Amino acid sequence: HQIVLDFKKYIGKWAAETLEEANIITNKNLLPWDPIENSNNPSGMRLGTQEMTRIGMEESEMEYIAELFKRVLLDKKDPKEIRKEVSEFREDYQEIHYGFKW
Repeated sequence: HQIVLDFKKYIGKWAAETLEEANIITNKNLLPWDPIENSNNPSGMRLGTQEMTRIGMEESEMEYIAELFKRVLLDKKDPKEIRKEVSEFREDYQEIHYGFKW
């Protein structure tokens, strides 16, 4: 599953880069109404849940991740402070649950 967010107020590039400082990886993304010239600074951001699902995360983990997004983007908490919390949270999700073995 993928979700595309419209960050008219914050811009997608800023949101993606700020989350990356907190060790949360997303992608800036052009939206259909963005001019192609804005490809480096689009208003959208894309979230993919495939990897999170593959390592065993479910709905409750998604709620926690949404809370982390809120703290970084809306509450404007220091991403470097959130980074340690994200790394500790991720420690519990190291095993791949869904995938092919060769």
